[in-house]
Amino acid sequence: MKNTVPVEILELDPIPEAYLMQAPPEKVLAEVRFPSVPELVTEEGEQTLASFLKRYPVRQQIRSGQIPVGSIVQSTTATPILTRTFSDRENSWVVTVSDISVIVETKNYSSKDDFCKRTHEVFAAMASVYKPLVVDNVGLRYIDRVTDDSRLIRLDRHTEPRLSVLCDVTEDNIPAEHSISYSMIRISNNERLRVRSAVLPPSAILDPSVTPTDVKSWVLDLNLFTVKGGILFDPQALEERLGRYSAYIYSAFRWATTDAFLETFGVKYRAPAEEEPRPDGGGQSAD
Repeated sequence: MKNTVPVEILELDPIPEAYLMQAPPEKVLAEVRFPSVPELVTEEGEQTLASFLKRYPVRQQIRSGQIPVGSIVQSTTATPILTRTFSDRENSWVVTVSDISVIVETKNYSSKDDFCKRTHEVFAAMASVYKPLVVDNVGLRYIDRVTDDSRLIRLDRHTEPRLSVLCDVTEDNIPAEHSISYSMIRISNNERLRVRSAVLPPSAILDPSVTPTDVKSWVLDLNLFTVKGGILFDPQALEERLGRYSAYIYSAFRWATTDAFLETFGVKYRAPAEEEPRPDGGGQSAD
């Protein structure tokens, strides 16, 4: 069985999810932003959140002049903001809560269903403290990385050429040390998919969400987010929205990579998911 998608065009039709045993996503992040809810970061609010988020027993308090980096463009604030973090003991799952945002991120991704279920748990915990009335932005981001030199030299066989990253297309004496491809795709009136592909030298980063490595790497960064607010803060609806976004991002990932990529990284296929609604009127419309 092969999990193929048309190579001529990028489509959003749901396809079976495949788990790459040798190269799962390096990081997956979901972010929701909303008008200020100070109750979420009080001592009492933290205690209530902790009582619901027992998967994440390690708690920290951070003050920063930057809004935490998630799937939505980073911004700064003149007044330092307080964030509360909840993580597991391995720090492989981290929940970051401020008065204006929540980020759920993992370095131990296993499936769309598991990730979305965990986001629902976090949203429900927040609602038990003080439910934001509306949502300003929702975003979901998948970051994949390849660092193995023996696989980097075969990048032309593993990725869609129209990503336009310069890798092994120059003479040996003039190597491309740093190359980035950037595209913004309109999914609906209120949703955009940002596609970034990069060959990075050691220690280089795309942004603070992408941890630098001490070796050359290839990064595929897929980020789907809303561009305007007015969405109700409903845990179930947000979980379903992120599940839809995950399906779209996976379709984009399979467009960006070839069957040879999956075979190289030890693919394990999952059962096909149920049909996801399309944002173009073929199913449930997106906000």
